[in-house]
Amino acid sequence: MKKVISAITLSLSALIATSAMADWDHGRDHRPMASHEKFEWREGVILPERYHDNHYYVNDYRVYKNLHKPAKFERWYKVDGRYVLVNERTHHIIRVVR
Repeated sequence: MKKVISAITLSLSALIATSAMADWDHGRDHRPMASHEKFEWREGVILPERYHDNHYYVNDYRVYKNLHKPAKFERWYKVDGRYVLVNERTHHIIRVVR
């Protein structure tokens, strides 16, 4: 009886292992997103999600020339050498300063 249970257990573990190895390749058939893709910085465009981070925030706009005080729900970001004023609720770009 012990040999039968051992044989069944061994068969089931081999079956599970082969089904895991036969699983299809999740998402690797898609082209990877390049981090250096060009983005068109202009008014009305939505700021890409990768820039919604404290790292890109301009904490003191007065230090930088040509930046005015942001209105309520607006914030300055510095990305790719540009200063971008963004609506915090919709993430639409309001102004771009080089």
